[in-house]
Amino acid sequence: MAQKGFILALATFIMWGIFPIFFKFIQGISATEVLAHRVIWSSVILLIVLIITKKLNSVKRLAKIKKVTLTLAVTGVLIASNWGIFIYAINQNDILATSLGYFINPLFSILLGAIILKEELSPALKLSIFIVFIAIAIQIYALGRLPFISIILPLSFALYGLLRKRLGVRAFEGLFIETMILSPFAIIYLVYLYINQSSEFGLNFNGVMLFLSGFITILPLLTFNASTKYLKLSTIGFLQYISPTLSMIIAVFMYNETLDFYKFTSFMLIWISLAIAAMANLRRKNGTK
Repeated sequence: MAQKGFILALATFIMWGIFPIFFKFIQGISATEVLAHRVIWSSVILLIVLIITKKLNSVKRLAKIKKVTLTLAVTGVLIASNWGIFIYAINQNDILATSLGYFINPLFSILLGAIILKEELSPALKLSIFIVFIAIAIQIYALGRLPFISIILPLSFALYGLLRKRLGVRAFEGLFIETMILSPFAIIYLVYLYINQSSEFGLNFNGVMLFLSGFITILPLLTFNASTKYLKLSTIGFLQYISPTLSMIIAVFMYNETLDFYKFTSFMLIWISLAIAAMANLRRKNGTK
């Protein structure tokens, strides 16, 4: 069963890692239009999944709880922001920035846990977070501005994960409510585009790809949730770095993005910080300080 879980997790992180290739095919479409379609088609596909798994009654119960719906409205905005910035980065030929952001993500989650949940940080984790900020400072120096994509991507996802963890709602039911809350706004925006004859959606290649944006959003979630039934979270934690690594390779070798000295130094520092955090986690699990 562990082997099955490993294969499912591996497939999940490979799919997330090669996402940039998919979005490169529709690079000419504005990020906001792609995001609107991603929200709508994700909600449609999730509805089908929930009907098949007979979990719609669970969604109805959750939707009646005001605190739950308000929190999911906030998390919906956070995940949509994350998706939108990712698509924008692809459109701007900056896959490396997304890769760096997703490498940083686990450490941002640890930092938020310390600040908001008052979780204690070991000296090793404090060092890891300090190294991340050095990496960000290098990017600021090289760019002459904040590395917007590499900071907002992990921050939005870390906040999303924190709120969802505290809420305790299952992944699919929660995401369905999130996308359903956002769908009316997405539909209004797409109608506006259609009226102004600037919509890219139709019975053509772009139309098919925009529909598939919902499918490729949900498929890795299905495999990820299945993998968690068979694997330890620590194993999944190590495997998650496959995604940004693949994205980095794709950026450099497929799309000829430049991994200059400053970017390379930032990546090296992030890898060092992740190694320190991973070793600290292993030592904690083994009962040593």
